Amino acid sequence: MNSRKASKPIGIVAFGLAALLLAGAARAAAYELFIYRLLDRKEAVSLTGRLTLRGEFFGQLQSPSTFPSYNDLTGPEDRWNMGFQDYVLITPTTTLLAQLVTHDRGGERTKFDWHFSLRQELARNLVLILGHDSDHDADHASYLSGKRFYTNRNYIGVGAPFGDRGYTVEPFLRFFHHTNQPTHLDLTGEKLKQEYGLRLGALLAPAVTLSLQAVIQSGAVFGRAEAWLADLILRLRLTGWLEGTLGAGIWQDWGPSPGGQKKTFTKLVWGIAVPF
Repeated sequence: MNSRKASKPIGIVAFGLAALLLAGAARAAAYELFIYRLLDRKEAVSLTGRLTLRGEFFGQLQSPSTFPSYNDLTGPEDRWNMGFQDYVLITPTTTLLAQLVTHDRGGERTKFDWHFSLRQELARNLVLILGHDSDHDADHASYLSGKRFYTNRNYIGVGAPFGDRGYTVEPFLRFFHHTNQPTHLDLTGEKLKQEYGLRLGALLAPAVTLSLQAVIQSGAVFGRAEAWLADLILRLRLTGWLEGTLGAGIWQDWGPSPGGQKKTFTKLVWGIAVPF
């Protein structure tokens, strides 16, 4: 079967699964994983009348890793991630992303992360971004101050993307109008109010892409940095349907928290992806 023809039913199934599971998913907090992909704007639903999805299924091993398993940032190390992402081009200037990341500590599922974002181009180098990120403990109940702890993030933001077919650079700013995610990694900080950061995607060679996302978090609008995180992902196309992944990640307090700690989580990432 032609891979392009096969991508449509695969993508529809994945996107439909995301929509169905979202209704039952608990609220939580994480951040959208950025993976650089070239999208053909001529495939937009408004132009073709057809739903064409682009994205990937992926599996990743974190080794070594100090990232914790659960929403309360406790538990065994996060060892495995599996999931998918779908892009829907509604119009040539409107894109919807659905992304699921599952966490596994080695034979036991620990958490689900959901990410949805709608990007609307307002001008040549200006986009409006509406997003929702959510995590859900799978086999453990996280607590904070004696109450069940499900962090959740709804945000509105702007980005300033620029680039060409071989690269993209996007500084962005997000404001959170509803979240209970603390800014410090020991959960003693104020609620997250703002993130600003940078995305960089590049086609290094015909079969190699680089994706970088760095984010700074603050508990006040236009406030000082309190924590930061970054992910670097290198992709190598091995065949027409399989890619290899090598990457790294860090999440760190910028300074001591109100609880007197300064924590850092790090990981190396090894994996594969099946694009569609």
